Amino acid sequence: MKLINPFNFYIALTVIILLFPFYSYSKGKIYGHSKTLSKEYKKYENCLLKKTEANIKDDEKDGYKCIYKRQTRGKDVTIFQPTNACIKAFKCKQEPK
Repeated sequence: MKLINPFNFYIALTVIILLFPFYSYSKGKIYGHSKTLSKEYKKYENCLLKKTEANIKDDEKDGYKCIYKRQTRGKDVTIFQPTNACIKAFKCKQEPK
């Protein structure tokens, strides 16, 4: 006495094998208030070195200032430091619009 026809068994097995992996790619659900979706992320842009100048204060050289040009043509970014070795580029925060 056969309970299941072998042909039907193989069809059912094939359907299960083909459909099973798609359940792992389904979209996740969020219950309640999501912290990551409502969070404001800080946006950054590239700032490239424009020029290096000596910082003169009270007729004395007081280190150097590195002036960087923003990628979005906003205000220039100025960094004061004791040596004239400025990095060529870095990620700076975008200005609020």
